[in-house]
Amino acid sequence: MATLILKNTHLALDEEIKSLEKLKRETSEKIGEAADHGDLKENAEYHAAREKQSLIVYKIQLMQSYAPFRVINDNEITTDQAGFGNKVSILEEGKSNPDDYYILGPIEEELDLFPFIVTYHSPFGREVAGKKVGDFFHLDIRGIKTKFTVTKIEKISSDK
Repeated sequence: MATLILKNTHLALDEEIKSLEKLKRETSEKIGEAADHGDLKENAEYHAAREKQSLIVYKIQLMQSYAPFRVINDNEITTDQAGFGNKVSILEEGKSNPDDYYILGPIEEELDLFPFIVTYHSPFGREVAGKKVGDFFHLDIRGIKTKFTVTKIEKISSDK
């Protein structure tokens, strides 16, 4: 199944991967230079570069693991009910002000593009999906059944 992703997030993902690939090449060069300095067992520069390289490769693999993608354009996002691409204001029972949640996917979360991201496949995201303004739902949070009410649904602009 394809991972949903906003159009501008897809562009940001491409840029992030290009940047990581460049960093990976630069780090490979540093590994080579550090290896030229002799005994690798006690070469801190070499080990630091190898560790950095491992983290870069992991991050690239993580980003690519969500493929294939289904790019969602702004005109596909509606506000009649909560779903992917919406900023949803939700009032938790016992609170006086609602909190805003961005219903998005794992890539938006990985790239940290929006505040308070709830992925559409998380338990909270699945409960919110399909709700309209005024609808409520319950979630078990730390053993306590909590009521939430949808107070507002807006379209997330992929331009932020």
